[in-house]
Amino acid sequence: MNKETKIIYSFVVLALLLVGAFIFLWSLKTKQMNRVKLRSNDDVERVISRDISTTDADGVDRSFSDLKGKVWLISHVFTRCPGQCAGVCAVLDEFRKEVNDENLLHLVSVTLDPIHDDASQLKAFSQKHGLVSKDWWFLTGNPDELNSYMLETFSLSAQEKDEALRNGPDDLFAHRPMVVLVDHELKIRGWYDPFDKKGNKSLRENLFSAINDMKSSRGS
Repeated sequence: MNKETKIIYSFVVLALLLVGAFIFLWSLKTKQMNRVKLRSNDDVERVISRDISTTDADGVDRSFSDLKGKVWLISHVFTRCPGQCAGVCAVLDEFRKEVNDENLLHLVSVTLDPIHDDASQLKAFSQKHGLVSKDWWFLTGNPDELNSYMLETFSLSAQEKDEALRNGPDDLFAHRPMVVLVDHELKIRGWYDPFDKKGNKSLRENLFSAINDMKSSRGS
């Protein structure tokens, strides 16, 4: 093996080691994220302490801190979603109608595609699915800031799909349909899969438990 071959061989080995290390670290990070996202019924003791500026479907600036004093459910959405986003919204709408009190429950749907989903796109989506309500925010914002905030604060994330893995032109993102329950003290109560029978039941039970706790704190 001559000197030039040895150098090339060394670079190839180094490149393979770096790729392997990257894959290992990314896999470890993904597993950690999934463990957090998929927990339900956990008293996680995570309080939302950092805020971010967002814009709703009417072009009004909104802050999550404004929801202190209410119980709320937050999830991801994007207007070009081929199906499951509307399904999550339908489940949330059922809870909203069951509670039937805007002073007790607020819903928040945050786009995971803020580059495309401006206020007008979110407005059209909410109107199309009959979800227009003053106790339901459809939010967009700065793409990098919003997506980072959703991951760091709520452990909600999404990955853009490779074109070869898409089932259609609008099948753009891979993401779990998780709903996060936040109580009136801005404490996260848990993460729930609304399409899972057990997860949906747990969400309902813990939602009304959080509402009762809020009522007790108000003395009502």
